[in-house]
Amino acid sequence: MHVKTTVIAIFFITFAGFNSVQKYIIFNSMSGPRCFVFCFVVLAAFGCAEPRFDADITSVDYEARFIRLDREVFALDTDHPLPRYNALTEEHRSIFGDYVEDIMRVGSVENPMTASLLMRFTSAPEWRGLQEHVESVFPDLKPFEAELGRALKRYAVLFGKNELPELAAYNSGFNVGIYPSDDWLGVGLEWYAGSDHKYVKQLPPDLFPQYKRDKMQPEYLVPNALRGWVLYTFRDLADEENLLAEMVFAGKAAYITAALLELTDAQRVLNYTEAQKDWCRKNEYDIWKSLVERDLIFIDDPMEINKMMNDGPFTPGMPPESPGGVGKWVGYRMVKQYVDKNPDLSLPALMAEKDYRKILKAYKPGR
Repeated sequence: MHVKTTVIAIFFITFAGFNSVQKYIIFNSMSGPRCFVFCFVVLAAFGCAEPRFDADITSVDYEARFIRLDREVFALDTDHPLPRYNALTEEHRSIFGDYVEDIMRVGSVENPMTASLLMRFTSAPEWRGLQEHVESVFPDLKPFEAELGRALKRYAVLFGKNELPELAAYNSGFNVGIYPSDDWLGVGLEWYAGSDHKYVKQLPPDLFPQYKRDKMQPEYLVPNALRGWVLYTFRDLADEENLLAEMVFAGKAAYITAALLELTDAQRVLNYTEAQKDWCRKNEYDIWKSLVERDLIFIDDPMEINKMMNDGPFTPGMPPESPGGVGKWVGYRMVKQYVDKNPDLSLPALMAEKDYRKILKAYKPGR
């Protein structure tokens, strides 16, 4: 499997805000104790995917191995970083360049002064302490590589593609959680190193409210990375026409991600707890009734759309027990019912379908 080396990465996140496509693409989730890592991979292995989406991946020549850029960067000599810095620029040119310029935003990777600016980050006691914690939680990434690698191989078969991304793990000091690009897929390990650690507790609550910290679970690393990459890969098919279009696009991405991971539903993909999923199931009809009664289905007001699609402690206009971004769940339910009613539909055909009303017509919210 050939992996390209030229990267054109245009989607990344800071905490200043992001547009409606980016808000789906980057997921700032973190992770918890190591004791869960093996468990969630085993549970994923016993998921039951749609039989029609079975894929023989034995012929896919792809090795899913994370480049540990976090280790490489924090191993730079604080006093004389330039020799190894230059070597990283040559060894991982696209990845290291994106990390320095887009993720850390410390300057041009070609500027010798940038190495010194990067050292301000790696030499700070709090960030070195965080990296030590990251190392303790992630002595290796084999369970994540196994699950993500299998899903990407399934993508190659089911979508007929022969190019898959390189994988890299980094520490960005909580700048960027997931970084998808044309050629590589990055994961900020500090986002997945546990919600109870002192460095997470010290993060400003206005940028890291409780509902974000509640999602700092290891089980979300792989689905967040894969969903981010799927949304980036198919970004040209995103349509911001109205709420229905955005719900359907988000639903397609969630459904496809779950299918690639061989999951029975999108609970883990949407970062929902069991209680949140149960609430949505029990209140599906009322959720839909509320959207219809408030004339929101075809609304094109970005503010109203964001209320339904953005993450939050709950969804505005819904009871406080609701999860944030319930529009993504409604979109997933629409897409799932549409696929169920079209047994010959392939995943590429699903993603390419632009008739949102056709998908809407297939949706019957449960009571």
